[in-house]
Amino acid sequence: MQQLEDNFDQSQKPKPQKKDPELLQYLEKKLGGGKVATQKQFLDHDRQVLRFFTRCEDLPFIVHYYLADDTFEIRECHKPNDGRDGFAVYLRRQKLPDRMDVNQPGQNFIGDNYLTCDEITPDSDIFAYGRTYQIEGVDEFTQRFYLQRYGMQFPRGNVRFEQPAEPVAREVPPYNGFGDEEDTKGQMYRLVPQKPKVDFFKAMDNSAKVLRFTARFNTRVPEDLDRRFIISFYLADDTLGIYEPAQKNSGIIEGKFLHKRQ
Repeated sequence: MQQLEDNFDQSQKPKPQKKDPELLQYLEKKLGGGKVATQKQFLDHDRQVLRFFTRCEDLPFIVHYYLADDTFEIRECHKPNDGRDGFAVYLRRQKLPDRMDVNQPGQNFIGDNYLTCDEITPDSDIFAYGRTYQIEGVDEFTQRFYLQRYGMQFPRGNVRFEQPAEPVAREVPPYNGFGDEEDTKGQMYRLVPQKPKVDFFKAMDNSAKVLRFTARFNTRVPEDLDRRFIISFYLADDTLGIYEPAQKNSGIIEGKFLHKRQ
């Protein structure tokens, strides 16, 4: 009889129930509880930021992790003439979910799980809204922080840009005889040729200044030994012209031997 009473008492005792973490989190959310006190974390880690130098789709990015409130910020690195819009902040400061799950009709409640600094390792990547950021290095503070707290060694690094290709040297074609030599160069450097630019101040200061030299042929041909030339160098536009004066009984008509040109 005593044994039956003991069995009856044991059967009346409530059985321990298994804890359902999702149900517990749902009830806490529904009752408005479960808030974590972040004041101590803010006071201990205010103005402490972890900096990760990453690369996504061959473009450099800097990922900031604020230890005060466990938020992320992604900045895009630019260099001059990179052809991209110069937005400083690529992703504004916010908490970063560690997975992109969405509740479906009839599906159990899925809590908000956010990425924290202890989940980032030297061999892992940072996932942000469907994009993968590969860690290439960190700054000095981040390296010391992970080594002292978690015993993980991150490589030191910095923003690394791809080296631009060396420009191909352009060979100036020979003068084609049409117009001036500046016109030939203008057709090479621009698709639509433009009028050559003239140094206005140089032209005004040296408008009437001409250097003249007398010269003759350096030859052994008897007919050219007596020929004389006047070489004129115009300082206004750095052009040169050669004029041949008349010589008695030479049979050569005087005139321009070389048109004014550079």
